[in-house]
Amino acid sequence: MEDRTGSRIFRIGVLGVAVSIAAAVCIARLAWLQALPGVLPAAADWAGRAVAGRFDRLVVDTGRGRIVDRNGLSLVGLPYPALAAFPVRGPRGSDAQYRKLAETVGMPPDELRGWLDGLEEPAFLRDREGRAPLRLGSREAGEAEAAGLAGVHVLTWTPRDSSVLGAQHVVGFLSRDPGLLAELYAEEAARGEVPLDTQIGAMGLERSLEKLLRGPGPVVVQRRRSAGGEPVGDGLRIAGKAGGYHPLTVRTTLDGLLQRKLSSLADRAGLEEGAIVVLDAATGDLLAMVSRPAYDPLRLAPDLAGTENHALRAVPPGSIFKIVTLAAALDAGVVHPRERFRCDGEYGRYGLSCWKEGGHGELTPEEAFAQSCNVAFAAMAERLTPEQLAAAADRLGFGRPLIRPVRRPGAGGDIRPLPEEESGCIFAGRPDAGDGGLLAQTAIGQRDAAATPLQAAAAVAALVNGGRVPAPRIVAEIRYADGSRMAAFAPAESPSRFGRISSRTAAFLMRGMEAVVREGTGRALRDAAWPLAGKSGTAQAVKDGRPVNHQWFAGYGPVGKPRYTAAVVALNRPAGSPHLAAELFRQVMDCLAAHEASSASVR
Repeated sequence: MEDRTGSRIFRIGVLGVAVSIAAAVCIARLAWLQALPGVLPAAADWAGRAVAGRFDRLVVDTGRGRIVDRNGLSLVGLPYPALAAFPVRGPRGSDAQYRKLAETVGMPPDELRGWLDGLEEPAFLRDREGRAPLRLGSREAGEAEAAGLAGVHVLTWTPRDSSVLGAQHVVGFLSRDPGLLAELYAEEAARGEVPLDTQIGAMGLERSLEKLLRGPGPVVVQRRRSAGGEPVGDGLRIAGKAGGYHPLTVRTTLDGLLQRKLSSLADRAGLEEGAIVVLDAATGDLLAMVSRPAYDPLRLAPDLAGTENHALRAVPPGSIFKIVTLAAALDAGVVHPRERFRCDGEYGRYGLSCWKEGGHGELTPEEAFAQSCNVAFAAMAERLTPEQLAAAADRLGFGRPLIRPVRRPGAGGDIRPLPEEESGCIFAGRPDAGDGGLLAQTAIGQRDAAATPLQAAAAVAALVNGGRVPAPRIVAEIRYADGSRMAAFAPAESPSRFGRISSRTAAFLMRGMEAVVREGTGRALRDAAWPLAGKSGTAQAVKDGRPVNHQWFAGYGPVGKPRYTAAVVALNRPAGSPHLAAELFRQVMDCLAAHEASSASVR
């Protein structure tokens, strides 16, 4: 009897030890899954799959920071109701329920049923173009819920669409770029915290402010399911990482409604390739920036066609560069304001001629500016040195980047908000004293001269402000999720190492711009809503072996009390075609006048 009792006690002891060992293994396994992800990415991935395996998940918000205009209007879209569906085993409902939902979303019932039956993971019903979840109105959202199909829900979708107000060339887009992600988030990727297929900013503000905009992670709607794949419980749960002060909000200087109006205007005017830039004349703030061709940030072309921002790309400026030439000549004292120049149509050297056959006759510098006389400006330029011309260009903001940088909060250092901005140039290399035509041809905006529309608009703003070149602002402030301010960036000057042009020269050039519209090459602008002033330009170029023109117009309005400066460029126009840039500049200013009036009436 004692032997049996002893044997039973021994077996119970062995069983207890086995149970203890099994429990210890389980506890150790759980600890490994929780503690090691920070050390071993594979463990993090395993743990993530283990959790994800118990839930169906649908991302409803990327969790990225908001990008808004100067008035708080979202530049990437506002949340809206959309139809979402989760996989279901078995019937979802009756034929009548399918028909009711199909009618609500505007689909044939069989097509809707086919979409729902084919789901292997949760998804939103997309619009006809397939670019985004189908937007439901409040009535449609109520009817969709009332249809009562199993696994079908109306959820709030938060878009990330920078084209909603036509600001995609400024805001940028998101894309999957494992190489760039590994570069930006090397440590996080090594720890498995950032999956390599994560979308990140690839252009514009989305790219430059990526680390500020990234946020705490996506917001997901999840449904619990059993090991057999059946739904557990009767509802959905919202899951997302606690963000604390995140996501951030970046407030820009753009006027979103104006941006949308000018974007539409560019298309109506037939601007196939080019740009429009509008600045606040007093502060230099960037109010609108439109580039064509456009692109769809949700359906990018394989070669990223259309993503190039022509407002920041440097091309030959043509005769708007005469602003620089005249400023250099006046400030250097090599030209007197009342001096007279003779134009017979041919300069006699370097193959340079005036655009007007037979010439302009005798002209003062102001008249030569208004008539855009190549012969007179070639004569002025040959009195200058290359250094004087280059210094005047620098003093007006040409040949260097201008956009106000953003100071990186905490870490220090500066961020270029629009890294696509090009510097342009005056001379491609060190000027050759033996190159006789260099100054004459550069003076009229040809040869190696290259400028951006942003620089042209900023140069006009410099004249309006007595020679002070602005550093155009695009980011005004950054705020935490609770509304408190992280950082603010005030309007600033972009000083030249050569100083400023004189206020007297700035005033003379403004009078010359008024003469352009009053009696010169910009006479077509005289019927605009406001009195305007500016400078036209046409640069000769070659594309695909054929001659083309880059047409320019840069100026300000209204005359007397300038509130806006603007630059328009129409690229690669057929030689001899109407001057689209001048006409579009007038329309831009008329749009600004109407926009001011509508904004005042709202207030």
